[in-house]
Amino acid sequence: MSDRINLNMVENGLDFILKSLQTIDKSDEDLKYSLINLHAGIQLLLKEILYQEHWVLIFQKIENADNEKLLSGDFLSVNHDTLIKRLQNISGINFDENLLKKMDWLRKERNKTEHYQFVVTANVLKSNIVKLFTYLLPFIKSEMIDVNYIEADNERFVEIQEYLNEFDEYVRERLEMVQVDINKIELILPCPVCIQKTVEFIDEFDAFCHFCGGNIDNFREKYIDNFVDSYTHVSDGGEGPLYECPDCDMETFLCIGGNQYICLSCGARPIQDELTTCPGPRCNEKIVYRRYGDKDGVSFCDTCMDYFEHA
Repeated sequence: MSDRINLNMVENGLDFILKSLQTIDKSDEDLKYSLINLHAGIQLLLKEILYQEHWVLIFQKIENADNEKLLSGDFLSVNHDTLIKRLQNISGINFDENLLKKMDWLRKERNKTEHYQFVVTANVLKSNIVKLFTYLLPFIKSEMIDVNYIEADNERFVEIQEYLNEFDEYVRERLEMVQVDINKIELILPCPVCIQKTVEFIDEFDAFCHFCGGNIDNFREKYIDNFVDSYTHVSDGGEGPLYECPDCDMETFLCIGGNQYICLSCGARPIQDELTTCPGPRCNEKIVYRRYGDKDGVSFCDTCMDYFEHA
C-alpha cells in the first residue's frame, strides 16, 4: 500500500550484519558482539519479509496487533520460532535446512552470550559464523534482492559482500559448496564482483555467479571494466581487444584465452577455427564465420556482400 510505514528494518538489519563482520577478526571479547549483532540483523531482515506480507504478522500475538503500537515500537514482536513458521507457512519461504540449522545455532549461542558466561572457542565461533554466511547471502539475494526488498547496489549490502570476500575462510567454504555446480559448466567466466571464476554466462542479461549466488547486473560493463585492458593494447600500438561480434554486430566480442572467443552481448562463443576475417573492400577486415562451403575458402561479411551485389 502507498502509505505503508517505513520501519527501516532492512537498513538496520544490514547495519547490524555489517557490524558483526567488523568485530569478527578482533579480540575474543569482541566476538560476542559479532554474535549479538549478526543475530539482530538476521532477525530484522526476516521480519521485513514478514512485514511485506502483512504488518500484523510481526506481532507475536496477531490479535494484539495495533497500528499505534507499531509506530511507537511498544509491542512484543514475533519470536524466532514463530517467525520461521510464519515465513514458511504464510510467505511460502523455502529455507535451506543448513541455513535453518546455522540460524538456530546462532540463536542459542547469542542467548548464552547475553545471559551466561561467554566461553566459546574463538576459532569454532568464527568457523560457524563463516558457514552461516555461505547460506545467508544466497538467501538474501533470492528472497530479498530478487523481489526488490533490497536494492542490488545497496551500499551496506555491497560492503558486506566485499568484507566477506576478504575472508579466506568464507571464500574457501563458498567455493567448496558450489564446486559441483561449477564442474557442470562448459565455459565459465570470472565474476567482476567477487573475482572468483564462477560465472555461468548465457548473455548480457543472464550471467549467474555461483559464488555470489545470483545474477550479476550490468555484467557486460562490469566485466569489461574489470578484465578487459583496452588501454594497454592501444598504447602499445595494437588494436583494442574488443571486436564486432559476427552474430549481433555489437563491439563486445573478445578472445578469452587462446582458441576461445565470446560475445559479452549475445553470448556467441565460437572457437578460432570457426572464424576468419573478411577480405572485402568495405569493412576493414571484420571477423566473420568461416564458410567452409565456399570453393575459394573466402568468407565475406554482409556489408561487403551487399557492396558486391549492388556494384
